[in-house]
Amino acid sequence: MRPLTRRSFFRTSSACAVLGATLPALPGLSLGAGATSVPAADPRPVSFADDGLRLSTGEYARLLVTLEQAGKAGADTYLMGGAVEAMEQQFARALGKERALFIPTGTLANHLALRRLAGSRTRVLVPAESHIYCDSADCVQALSHLNLVPLGEGRATFTVQEVQAACQRATAGPFPTPIGALSIECPVRRRDGAVFDFAELQRIAAYARSSDLKLHLDGARLFLAAAWTGIPPATYAALFDTVYVSLYKCFNAGSGAVLAGSRELIEAISHDRKLFGGSLLSAWPFAAVAAHYLDGYWERSLRAVAVARELLALLAKQPRLRVESIPSGSNIHKLLVQGGNLESFQAALKAQGVLLPRPSRAFAGFELRINESLCNESAPRLAKLFAQALPA
Repeated sequence: MRPLTRRSFFRTSSACAVLGATLPALPGLSLGAGATSVPAADPRPVSFADDGLRLSTGEYARLLVTLEQAGKAGADTYLMGGAVEAMEQQFARALGKERALFIPTGTLANHLALRRLAGSRTRVLVPAESHIYCDSADCVQALSHLNLVPLGEGRATFTVQEVQAACQRATAGPFPTPIGALSIECPVRRRDGAVFDFAELQRIAAYARSSDLKLHLDGARLFLAAAWTGIPPATYAALFDTVYVSLYKCFNAGSGAVLAGSRELIEAISHDRKLFGGSLLSAWPFAAVAAHYLDGYWERSLRAVAVARELLALLAKQPRLRVESIPSGSNIHKLLVQGGNLESFQAALKAQGVLLPRPSRAFAGFELRINESLCNESAPRLAKLFAQALPA
């Protein structure tokens, strides 16, 4: 099989675009004066199924064609230049960091950050509910020989007192093993998107700075936490030495992650990326799409949150619907439906351009995920559609 190049991709995808139907309007697709727009058909559905928009393969391919025509899909070579470099610079600015680096996966981004930050101090504090501790197959322990110490079991937030106690315990006794780094996840996927308390985060950061303890933020969904708290992503990122953001959870790329920090630190991590086999031949199809959706995302996400809050309040007034939002939550909310068939309810809303996830196995209803597609509708109209879809 020949490798995918920018030229061969667009030769194929342009032909598909001619044969395919026109692409529904995508949020934030304005490409500036003189740029070619994607032909608009019906408005894109409002989706409650994911953190992002879940572009279909056809939508993704045609968006790349449009970005190419606008000069925003330049090819990279081994992750240098083109759309990858432009995306890295864009995310560095959004996060208030000197430099950002494309990393193939979030697992690798977290791993490389902790490996570099810890240095010769091989003990690292991590949230007990975090992805790096629970869902990464012990890669940090196996490949970088770091000892991960969990904090805050069952909670999204742990305290500065817990951090201090763990640091003191590590150096007590005849064989001290000082803590090299601390990782924090925000929001926390295993706690239904709960956000780490920002005031506690500031206290932990102050202690870390005074104790030469390096800080890493697993911010895979950081921009969601920022939208629901109203605290800009760069304000979160300023407390940390490194911050990772997923390119596909909010920004609709096919894959990938970005890791940001100081210029010197990210330069060192770029070497580690090569060491771990992460220097892909090219990643422009991921970078171009992520950069496109990052442009204006903060404003769109604030608008979506405002619509969501109004909608959830309206749904809670329906006698057969109940809304459950977790304390300190972000974009995940439970909608419980009393009586009737959930699949019929789901189908009725789909017919009106509102997409729900599969019914929950844990309760009679749906786990709604708020994303920027809510910018397409008003809360009163959405509430009316939900009410009309209820079985008689």
